[in-house]
Amino acid sequence: MCGCAATAAGMCPTARRRSKGRSLGVKTMASFVWTKMGVESGEELAEIVRRKEEERQAGRGIFWWGIGNSLGSAVREHARAQGGSLPVLFSKMLSRAKSADVSPDVVWKWSKWEDEAGQAHDVPSHVKVISRGAVSKAKHYALVCHSAAPLKLESGGERFDPTQCRTPLGKAPGASQVTALLIGSPIGHTRGAYEVSFRATLVAPWAAKLLRPIQI
Repeated sequence: MCGCAATAAGMCPTARRRSKGRSLGVKTMASFVWTKMGVESGEELAEIVRRKEEERQAGRGIFWWGIGNSLGSAVREHARAQGGSLPVLFSKMLSRAKSADVSPDVVWKWSKWEDEAGQAHDVPSHVKVISRGAVSKAKHYALVCHSAAPLKLESGGERFDPTQCRTPLGKAPGASQVTALLIGSPIGHTRGAYEVSFRATLVAPWAAKLLRPIQI
């Protein structure tokens, strides 16, 4: 029950709206991850996607996509609440790449990942996650993704409007936020500054904390 008073027709207004939404096929709000991508570690985006497609093929659909920020325990909680997986959308960055990403002084390959219990494991042999290095940089992160379809940089496709979504704290994602856990609909956007280049599914462990970089 929604808690509002019943009408003479036997259905309260809130229940009637819910029923109407179901009959029209309106999608309910869901959790998903959105990440923006561009030049990284001196590698052009097209080359990154090509390399990740090779990784996906070698890993029977599994590839790890490096990100700079942690999504915390929330991504695991939301994935488990939705049956063990989350959609992830990939969009090209609109802003110009930073000089440090275009021509980094040092590039690192990450060799270990840490599970939620704090245990360290080897990064899977078919996976290669790199980032620009720095003396103060002790960790990096990766989205653990699965896709049955080849990864391709699509253009002129469906739009994505981040202002239609909210973070778990109820805020719209900030313009400088590169990767975010969002609540809303990951499909059906008719407008927005961003395009969806491709999609995948986050699978356990969903987002990995990376450790022990090796300079390459």
